[in-house]
Amino acid sequence: MSQVLDGSNHSLQNSFEGQDEFSYKPVPPTAVVGLVLGLLSFIALFGIIGLGVAVFGIVVSLISMFNIRRAGGELGGKMVARAGLMLSTFFLVTGVSYQSFVYAHEVPEGYQRINFATDISSKEFVQKDGVTSVNPDVLKMDKQKVFVKGYMYPTRQTEDLQSFILVKDNGQCCFGGQPDVKDMILVEMQGKNRADFYSGLVSVAGEFVAEAPTQAGELRPVYQLKGTHFEQARTSYR
Repeated sequence: MSQVLDGSNHSLQNSFEGQDEFSYKPVPPTAVVGLVLGLLSFIALFGIIGLGVAVFGIVVSLISMFNIRRAGGELGGKMVARAGLMLSTFFLVTGVSYQSFVYAHEVPEGYQRINFATDISSKEFVQKDGVTSVNPDVLKMDKQKVFVKGYMYPTRQTEDLQSFILVKDNGQCCFGGQPDVKDMILVEMQGKNRADFYSGLVSVAGEFVAEAPTQAGELRPVYQLKGTHFEQARTSYR
């Protein structure tokens, strides 16, 4: 009888040891967060915010893997953390490559890229003999074919626009009231080219015209663009 009991106890002990061997190990929250960020990193294909998500996902996943390794087997979730790391890294590399390719090929042939903020609106007017004139750096672009990105100032008409005002940032078009004259470009679409209003970043190409500054209070912008190309911006890089 005692031998039977000893055998039963031995079997029961082995059973408990087997349960310990396959017992649940807690998964650190950072592993799950890293995986979610890895899945969300696909937006790195569409803009700079997505690249930031991918980088954050890599950091979180690495921290999770470090904590799991330091726990000495007390924590699970190694595969979850590794999957998050791989996804974030893949979309980061793919996103940078894709956006770099698009950025390099979005300017129409024969046009030069300019930055609205640094190449135009940051250039102050100059005074000479009591006469206000356009900054010489901007005047160099007069009659040049340029490619520039900005935001459309909203008007009542939203479709089939022959002309519209382009401003340097969406704060001006949506919340900033009337922009400064240096922060506006009057776009006149040429021929049969037309534009539909879009609240996001847009790309415009055409012949740049720099006029003499207008009198204070006038709505007419100093700068104009004879537009030949218009589209929603393919990348958020200026």
